[in-house]
Amino acid sequence: MLNKLKTFHTDQFLYGVCYYPEHWDEELWDDDFRRMREMGINVVRMGETAWNLWEPEEDVYSFDVFDRAIELCESHGLKVILGTPTYAPPAWLTAKYPESLRQDFYGNVMHHGSRRHVNYTSRIFLEKCENIVAALAEHYKNRESVIGWQIDNELNCHMDVSFADSDREAFREWCRAKYGGLAELNIAWGTAFWAQTYTDWSQVDLPRPTATYHSPGHLLDFYRFTSDSAIGFAKLQYDVLKRANPETFVTHNGLFDNIDFAKLTEEALDFISFDSYPAFALMQRKSSPEYFKDRIFSMKLSRVRGLSSKFIILEQQAGPGGQSGSVLLNGVSDYLHKTPKPGQMRLWAWQSVAHGADGLLFFRWRTCPFGAETLWHGLNNYGNQPNRRLEEAKQLGQEFEKTGPLLIASDSKAQAAILYDYDNDSNNKIDGYIGQQMWRSEELVYQALNERHIMTDVIPNTASMTIEDLSQYKLVICVNAQLLDEEDAAKLHAYAQGGGTVVFGPRSGYKNRNNTARMLPLPGILRELTGVEIHDYTMVDESDDVGVQFEGTDTTVNTFHFNEVLEAKGEHSEVVARYTSDYYEREAAIVRNAVGDGVVIYSGTVLTVDTTALILDSLHIHDSLADWVEAPKEIEVVRREHADEAIYIFLNYLNKPVPVKFNEEVIETLSGNKLEGLFELQPYDVLFIRRKESAHPKPRGEE
Repeated sequence: MLNKLKTFHTDQFLYGVCYYPEHWDEELWDDDFRRMREMGINVVRMGETAWNLWEPEEDVYSFDVFDRAIELCESHGLKVILGTPTYAPPAWLTAKYPESLRQDFYGNVMHHGSRRHVNYTSRIFLEKCENIVAALAEHYKNRESVIGWQIDNELNCHMDVSFADSDREAFREWCRAKYGGLAELNIAWGTAFWAQTYTDWSQVDLPRPTATYHSPGHLLDFYRFTSDSAIGFAKLQYDVLKRANPETFVTHNGLFDNIDFAKLTEEALDFISFDSYPAFALMQRKSSPEYFKDRIFSMKLSRVRGLSSKFIILEQQAGPGGQSGSVLLNGVSDYLHKTPKPGQMRLWAWQSVAHGADGLLFFRWRTCPFGAETLWHGLNNYGNQPNRRLEEAKQLGQEFEKTGPLLIASDSKAQAAILYDYDNDSNNKIDGYIGQQMWRSEELVYQALNERHIMTDVIPNTASMTIEDLSQYKLVICVNAQLLDEEDAAKLHAYAQGGGTVVFGPRSGYKNRNNTARMLPLPGILRELTGVEIHDYTMVDESDDVGVQFEGTDTTVNTFHFNEVLEAKGEHSEVVARYTSDYYEREAAIVRNAVGDGVVIYSGTVLTVDTTALILDSLHIHDSLADWVEAPKEIEVVRREHADEAIYIFLNYLNKPVPVKFNEEVIETLSGNKLEGLFELQPYDVLFIRRKESAHPKPRGEE
């Protein structure tokens, strides 16, 4: 948790739904809002899909529909978060101004008939966005019930890149501003390779279809430009909203890997929010343990918490999600999630709250009977009949009413951090030979920590990050740190010198921020800090059957995807683990180096759950809760704290009971029951435990 200022502040836990008055007969509204209040709902989000209603003709604005809807919300005691409608412009806009349309990599124009088909560099589109946002901001600036604004909707979802003429010109200007001259650009991009040198600015272009591979430096700047374009688009709206509504919060519902969300949050938001759909993980993570499929969304929530310590879930899964209508599109497929089992929807809501959400809105109130998201289920089905999703939502309303004051008064304090940044995430796409495995490795490292109930933030490595920021954590893990500069290395060195523990994954430190390999022995600028020199490296697969054995043990674990052959070269470095076979048998795989009062560990093999667990063992870092409760790895336990009290939220992601043993008497807040000894946490169930504590616990072995 680095950005303490960019956080959500509220005097009431926000519990709500996304509601679309433009989709329903007006005669339904009053009954809808009445039923919401009966369920404990106190806020609705609306407006982000309705530019065609807000501005039915160019420069002609109409607020009647939403004025009536908001007045009715007010009569029922509902607050409102309004969304700016800029991700789905009306047909008149793109028909009159076709230059606002996106083009894909091959020059195909994205036409009206979907969403996200416009580009952020079209001057006329930006002008029209500024106008509609200004009109909304001015109209609702004194509306007490409008408590916040959501900018756009899921920036860069579906399509993050654009190759229109205005994008090309904007990219050239972006490069001019960054480099000043072509000589500097040519050096940064390494254009001496394959005769790519540019001699005139007119030659500088976006990556375009070509015979084979693009320059990695060019691609990295393209991804930076793509992110900056989206951030500029958001900043335009933020400034307009804040001029009219300085006290009303402005947020956005992320996160995707194609925007630097640390920069977006810093420059264009009051805090970041999130859309949580764990059913995607159930659909995509076939090889993960059953108890850690949807649970991986805790890592996404930890990344949100690393940007804003408190936040809102602006869309929480309310049923199976699905989209259809892709029959004519290449590379896009229809899909439908499995229906959440009884209790799963409530479990996922509590997962979000456990990790720092002080507001949660289900998407959506009622399933839409038309459009591409006819299969995206809300709390209500098409026919408005009672169902178990509504019952779970009502139960949550009662639980949030009971626990809300405790939650909003509490904070999350993590013991460990996983460090990431936008450059390295972008490089994962460019260096395909290892990039996808770096993302996978981050997930596996998070899993290893989460299984030990070690609270972990996922934090951005930004220029503003200080040694004091890092010093909040006992352990910092740099899974994917291929691109580092001297300032990064210096901060990590000072953190270790002061008593921190740093763990690096393979390939760390060998490139600069231009995506160019340093002409130094590997691991480049990290040699002194790690006490390591790398003599060789190789890709590996299942057929290689190479393991890693930890010194002084009989424990061997398999290696995964990529191995570096290390030598402990530092005065205070020692081998922690060695390879078990192949031409580098008995060579060092993991090295530990003493740095001041701290420790630095370098792993030459891609970090997995097993290797991370054994590294944690070597550091004597064990389950942080074991003194008072024995919770197996299948149960997630998340901690929030305030004053001298801690809140522990236990979550069971399995469709079977899991035993938990309490070594002292505790009171479960949701039920009021006293628990001691062996207790079976039922399928998809949750416990809310309050416990007196003087300070947040360190992992056992690190007292």
